Amino acid sequence: MYNTALVIIGFVMVFGLIGVLLSGKTIPAVAFILISLAGALVAGLTGNLAVPEGSSLINVIKGYVTTGVGTVTSSVGMAAFGTAFFTVQTSKGTFDPIVAFLSKFTKNVMIVMLITYLVATVGHVDTGTTSTILLTIPMMLPIYRKMHIKVEYMFLCIGSAVAVMNMLPMAGGPIGLSATTGTDIGVIFNSIVPSMVIGFLVNIVLIVVLYSRTEQKRINSMSQEEIDAMDAEYSALMDGGNAKKGAELQDVELDWKYYANLITTIVALVFVFLDKLPAYFVFMVAFSIALLINYPTNKDKQNALKMCAPNCYPIIAIMLCAGVFVGVTRESGMLTDMATFVVTLIPQTLHGIYNAVIGLICVPMSIALGSQAYYYGFCGLLVEVASKIGVPAISTITTLIITQNAFGFITPVSAVNHLACGMLGRDIKDVIKFCFPRLFLYLVIQLAICFILGVPVIGG
Repeated sequence: MYNTALVIIGFVMVFGLIGVLLSGKTIPAVAFILISLAGALVAGLTGNLAVPEGSSLINVIKGYVTTGVGTVTSSVGMAAFGTAFFTVQTSKGTFDPIVAFLSKFTKNVMIVMLITYLVATVGHVDTGTTSTILLTIPMMLPIYRKMHIKVEYMFLCIGSAVAVMNMLPMAGGPIGLSATTGTDIGVIFNSIVPSMVIGFLVNIVLIVVLYSRTEQKRINSMSQEEIDAMDAEYSALMDGGNAKKGAELQDVELDWKYYANLITTIVALVFVFLDKLPAYFVFMVAFSIALLINYPTNKDKQNALKMCAPNCYPIIAIMLCAGVFVGVTRESGMLTDMATFVVTLIPQTLHGIYNAVIGLICVPMSIALGSQAYYYGFCGLLVEVASKIGVPAISTITTLIITQNAFGFITPVSAVNHLACGMLGRDIKDVIKFCFPRLFLYLVIQLAICFILGVPVIGG
């Protein structure tokens, strides 16, 4: 049984949150707080919240908030120190020598596409899409120009790399679902590593077997008119300056500091994967070591903290405010009642393939909602429904992250994606038209292999 009033209030809150986030009228933190407060007050004033005798509605809401914020503290720590750690590593050029090495091996279409994919993969270790774009596009565009490769394939290769690397523990998906479900970020990362490996290999196979061969065949059949037209298009694109606004690779000295930074990064990721220590503590230690390695004076260390703040604080604010939303919907019983209601709508025959079903359902939602509305407004309910029908929550979390990441780079509600389109002289609708069927193929293959191997399980 479920409380119909709480179900209605809960769905109004969820869809209201999604609507506000998509409208761009305010920032997510404000939406989480005001919608949570409004929903709690409406539920309480209509008599649908349990208020103990001698207490008050305000005290009840206070309890929801305290509990909700408490569930996200480990994720907040992960976001703060994980993001700060990789901000330091990126600023010190830890990954730049690897990218410079990869960029030397550009001989044919297949190699160029593979290098694009690997450069974007390395560049996205800090999960910052803007820096990935600004690093990869200016570096690879002259090569694409010389070989007459369509820029759409560069967009596709970058998007494929982002789809895999956004499963890292400091990325938006794991952090968002950790916050909305109360699942430790280390547990999420540990469960999703096999999917990352599978996705990485699937992309390489698709580049080698499908994308590069198709494009090589097109290039070989080009007429002189088509070659001249493409040369003119590339010249206009590069001379216009858009593609030149990139991040220059640093000339990094391979001294003891460089290797200390690289080893610290590898060890930190290994410890997060092993899940022997809380992920936030691992990055607290890693960040402290990075400060000692790279900044000799206290003033330098303070300036490093200020440098990291713009990357860290917005994420922390969103997560703490999301904790309020989670506390109200969970502790009031809304989410449980909403899940119970949704379960009544799902035929028993679909319980055994639940994750496969939501994987398909979430494809259009991933593109339409964008990451924040998707993870904070949409996914919590699906995970709760999974637990109701006997599907492990962690397997549904993994499915939701895989699905959204596959299309995160082509969603029109992301400003970063429009930046990439502008640098490549393309409209987002043209990019979606080109990339969607190829990314959908990637998703189907990745999920099929994952389900066959049981990571994640296909259903209950």
